[in-house]
Amino acid sequence: MHHHYIDRFAYQDSPIHRLDPRAKILTVLAYSMVLISLHRYQIPSPGYLIFPFVLLVLGNISLLFVAKHILIVSPFIVCLVAFSPIFDKTPCPITESIVIGGGWVTAISIMIRFVLGMGALVALASTTRFPELLKGFEKLGVPRLLVTQLRFLYRYLFLLVDQAMHLRQARRARDAGRGPLSSRWHSSAGLVGVLFLRTLEQAEHTHLAMMARGYDGTIQLLKQLRWQRRDWILLVVTAGYLVVLRWGNYLGDFFGV
Repeated sequence: MHHHYIDRFAYQDSPIHRLDPRAKILTVLAYSMVLISLHRYQIPSPGYLIFPFVLLVLGNISLLFVAKHILIVSPFIVCLVAFSPIFDKTPCPITESIVIGGGWVTAISIMIRFVLGMGALVALASTTRFPELLKGFEKLGVPRLLVTQLRFLYRYLFLLVDQAMHLRQARRARDAGRGPLSSRWHSSAGLVGVLFLRTLEQAEHTHLAMMARGYDGTIQLLKQLRWQRRDWILLVVTAGYLVVLRWGNYLGDFFGV
């Protein structure tokens, strides 16, 4: 696992990439909150597709890449909604002549909101370099300890995977991949222990190396975050879009439109 794969699209240049990470974080968070606030029997309108679609298209992110990552995590949400039609039999009229169980409406609504929310999150992660994304979270008040843990996880995850691959290759070299299944299961437990010890040893070496280079608990970016006019435009436009989308009917009734 290498950073090139994790940040496959984050190092491109586009109007979305040039936005401040804090602006993108706030807009995606607001969009996600609006999706969550919808009623369980409310199907999101096609207008909700505009926000993630614009981010992905202007950010030059492959829609196939987005679909692949949505499919990877989709089994979790499918398991969540699978039993909804069984336990929720509340009749919900679709048209004057078509009435279906409320569980089906809930399941469809959750699945659509899941796809839309994941599209927005993938757009955020794919148009923002991970160090800048974490710096944006830190500037927005996310606990520094959590940000530091995520930063080290991102930076040294490939070392852990590399150690695991070395152990796996060493075992295959000893039994040519044809050892008894029972012995392979027993050896797997030992490999986990060895991996844990090697991880601790690597962590100590990494910590000493960072301290020798003057690490004081803070990470400085070569390019500092700068809030510009385009970031305000993104916030204002997104806020207006979400208000109209979520409460447009109420506003229309209020103003007599």
